[in-house]
Amino acid sequence: MQKTAVVTGASRGFGRGIASVLSMEGEYKVFATARNKAALGSLKKEVDDFKGAGEVIPYVLDQNNDKEVEKFSEEITNGNNKIDLLVNSAYQGLIAMTPHFGKRFWERPISVYDGHMDVGVRSSYVMSKLIVPNMISNGSGLILQISSYGGFVYLFDAGYGVAHAAMDRLSYDMATELKDHNVRAITMHPGAGQTEITAFPDGESPTYVGRAVLSLMEQADEKFLDKTNGKTVFTIDLAKKFDFREDYDADGSVNDARYEGSRQYKKLMLSTLPQYDIETPLPNYSDTNNEGFADLFKGAKQK
Repeated sequence: MQKTAVVTGASRGFGRGIASVLSMEGEYKVFATARNKAALGSLKKEVDDFKGAGEVIPYVLDQNNDKEVEKFSEEITNGNNKIDLLVNSAYQGLIAMTPHFGKRFWERPISVYDGHMDVGVRSSYVMSKLIVPNMISNGSGLILQISSYGGFVYLFDAGYGVAHAAMDRLSYDMATELKDHNVRAITMHPGAGQTEITAFPDGESPTYVGRAVLSLMEQADEKFLDKTNGKTVFTIDLAKKFDFREDYDADGSVNDARYEGSRQYKKLMLSTLPQYDIETPLPNYSDTNNEGFADLFKGAKQK
């Protein structure tokens, strides 16, 4: 039976990759939301032209507009759709912070913080709130937050860290309240990306992140999902466990390098939280917040 997913932020980046892989490799029906009508139309055509694919239903949606989000959720849930997966991938923090690299939090406009929080944390909360009743009524479902290592180490700026720590915590608290309904909430941490917005060397592609999402839905058993419910999973760990790679990674060496590179982050995550350990050395903010970093976000321009 065909499964149905909702993917926010699907016009570009990881969100687009997730929507594409779910429909083209998983044959899902995907409600793909974003503000960019042309980009959503391009995604739909790509899927329509792919033989044996599922279906992408584009929906122009401003995640900052609660009325629009309410209307969207009513339309898709009133159509007797069983929503199997919600992927909260919409995020405007990269666009908000890019012009201000090299400045500290007190030197940045307040709007940068709002950019991290409004379409990211708040929008994920709102969409989850509106979609989860459908999952509860059907007795199953997965809410997946797309977050970042920045949730537990300093990365880019204060707002970025706060927003992603909040996304991680959102999954935990949602999972706690949903555990009696067979609906799970999990956070996924991709590595640095190679997308329309970001250009990190050897970064993860949208397709790679999409395959990580698909592996959770189609290859992970109940035991694994129960173990990770309310917690954070890393795309590279899923790649190792479920044997997927970048298309160009014929010998698996890219996966191996990513796995080794992720060790330090997982060690931090699994040990005492840095903010509660006064002995933990604090990173220099300029390591990931300097003017040069703006070059890695050239696609993050105001629309």
